[in-house]
Order: sequence, then C-alpha cells, then structure tokens
Amino acid sequence: MCYNVSVDKGKRLLGVDFGLKRVGYAVCDSLRILATPLRTYRTSSMRDTIDYTARLCVEQDVGGVVVGLPLNLDGTESVQSGRARAFARNVQKVTGLPVELYDERLTTVEADELLAQAGVRRAADRAALVDSMAAKVILQSYIEHNKQ
Repeated sequence: MCYNVSVDKGKRLLGVDFGLKRVGYAVCDSLRILATPLRTYRTSSMRDTIDYTARLCVEQDVGGVVVGLPLNLDGTESVQSGRARAFARNVQKVTGLPVELYDERLTTVEADELLAQAGVRRAADRAALVDSMAAKVILQSYIEHNKQ
C-alpha cells in the first residue's frame, strides 16, 4: 500500500482523511509521537484538494503523507478506495514526497466518539470536526503501528 517507502524519519507526517466534499488533516511532531488535528478543508475537486495538500506539506514542513484507505469491513476495496489511491498517487507526483496508504476502517466512528467524550455534544458541531479528528486517528494509528 506504499507509493514510496523512504519516509524521512526526522520529519513530521501529514495525515489525510480524503473525501469528496470535506478533507480532514492532521500533523505529528518530528519525533512522531503525537498526532494533532488541523482544519477540515471543504473542497470542490480532487485537483483543488491536491493543490491544498501540497501547500499544507510546505507550510507544515512534512517529510511524508499518510492517506487513509477506506476499506469495507471485510477488507475489500470500495469505490472510495480507488479515489483515495488516485489522490495519493497524485499527491506523491505533485509534492515529490513519499505517500503511504493506511487502513482507515472505523476511524470516523472513533473520531465521533472522541469528540463526544471531549464534550462536543451537538451532532452539527461534531460533523464540522469529525474529518480532521479522523485524520488524527489515522495518523496516530500509523505512528503506533510503525513504532515496532
């Protein structure tokens, strides 16, 4: 699931929860210990999202990108999986950074639960934050998985 294995170990990573309308982003520290959610981006096209992601990579001084791969619960690919793969390929081409796909099953559910636990009660408020929180969950899971 990796487009380029040589992720620079001394650099931050950008986590992405790709969607057709909203895209969540998160970034980790250079030691790769803790992921922090960034803003959710409302997009009009994949090209728009790729350009925005490339700008974020420069702004956040990242050395690699982790894109959530939406799989069905049984592990098979969905239509959205293909879109996430295309997005990841294009981000790698535009930025020149290594891009990895990481299984994102149930991250949106976990993100919504974390927001509810944090006291974000209204569903409308959680909906505005859930994509960036899902990106945080994807990136944190990736970090913890790769510590070994």
